Amino acid sequence: MIKQLVLGVTGSIAAYKAAELASILSQKGILIDVVLTEGAQRFIGALTFTALTHREVVTNLWDEEQPSRPTHIELADAADLVVIAPATANMLAKMAHGLADDALTAILLATKAPVLVAPAMNGKMWEHAATKANVEILMSRGVEVIGPESGLLACGYEGVGRLWPVELIAARVEELLGLSQVKRNS
Repeated sequence: MIKQLVLGVTGSIAAYKAAELASILSQKGILIDVVLTEGAQRFIGALTFTALTHREVVTNLWDEEQPSRPTHIELADAADLVVIAPATANMLAKMAHGLADDALTAILLATKAPVLVAPAMNGKMWEHAATKANVEILMSRGVEVIGPESGLLACGYEGVGRLWPVELIAARVEELLGLSQVKRNS
């Protein structure tokens, strides 16, 4: 059975790594619907993801082909898993407080699928009490948070805040979708 994934990409310098994630998962036969926030589009374009997934990319809550069947509701219903990689501090805050002012946050509020987030941000932002509180709220609601890891950050600081390695995110996605177990039994 083909698994369907919503991949949300937010406005972090690590957004370019989401293209590699989409490529890896697409090659595994996962149907991927990419949703780019406005911030993500400052770092990477929709065409990249369309080429990798062979699917249209959602960039705007209001671009509906059929307004009677909103795209954000269709994707929320169809998703077997929603992954946000990278997830910025802003996105974590929106998720924790139930904001739905763009396509990605509207999907998150409407889906019953499991949600996996892979944060990436400056270490000072990650360590801030508000971000820590938002992560705790999300985890208490069943959202799985992987990372971030330590290392050299794009801003030049050394510390926690780097996106988890794409291969590890992909492996976790496969586990959550039940694909890694299928491969072992094949």
